[in-house]
Amino acid sequence: MSTQTTDRRTSVMRTSWGFLANSVLAAVIAVVLTRLIEQFGVALAGVLFDRQPVMTNIVTEFRAPGNDLAYLGGTVTALVTGIVFLILFPGARDRSAGKLTVLWMSLFSFRIAFYDMIQYRYVEDSALAKALAGVDIPAGIDTILAAAGAVGMLLVAIAAAAAFLGFNRHRSEVATPKERMRFAASIALIPGLVAPLLSVPFFLPDAGSGYVASLPLIGLFSIVTTIAARNTTNISIPLAIEERSFSIGLAVAAVIVFLVARFLAPGVPIPPWDSSLNLQFRP
Repeated sequence: MSTQTTDRRTSVMRTSWGFLANSVLAAVIAVVLTRLIEQFGVALAGVLFDRQPVMTNIVTEFRAPGNDLAYLGGTVTALVTGIVFLILFPGARDRSAGKLTVLWMSLFSFRIAFYDMIQYRYVEDSALAKALAGVDIPAGIDTILAAAGAVGMLLVAIAAAAAFLGFNRHRSEVATPKERMRFAASIALIPGLVAPLLSVPFFLPDAGSGYVASLPLIGLFSIVTTIAARNTTNISIPLAIEERSFSIGLAVAAVIVFLVARFLAPGVPIPPWDSSLNLQFRP
């Protein structure tokens, strides 16, 4: 049974601790998996350009010189991943932990892609900066890409409000602007702030990957979603009260993802049967 109870004074249902924990775990899994998918995209591009990539849980490194457009693989893969999970989201089982994970996967994938676009303007050694360094780019493109990334991130954060509010289990949870913000804070803002911090051990040592530096922007992303929830009214309401409980499956998935991340820590050549590199485990 859910630990959720009804507040007798306000007759408003409160979000269960189990479902809050589910959202945190789903966000942790999404943070780590989207980062790994992004790096796998860089590795695949490295194979196409014959750069002899080595993928780790932090970054993908190239052992051979060649076309730097390979660095574009991560941004493109993240964008495609976000679109794929966005398409899958409506078809997932309503208000399930799995659907919550799909939502977080889409959001963090888009965040990576748009953050890469923003970095191109301000970070000299960013992925896009490396990829486009040898390309004749018209003046001002960096500013345009940065603006497009910022607008894209803002629009995704605002659009996410309705998606999170759709996980309500009773009309009272989202009936008023105050309750909508409270509900969004419980399953979007708190997990959006906590999950990236809990994900740090998955990416140690940071080694200049830029992950830690991006944490404040992840928090801002969730804050915008929570504020947008106040004026969001296009919300799916369940016909009956739905119980919420902690998902053991999400906990197991988080452990598996952690083990995968640690397995990649010493570096894995792509393709993995490439044994030309003698890799040592990095603690």
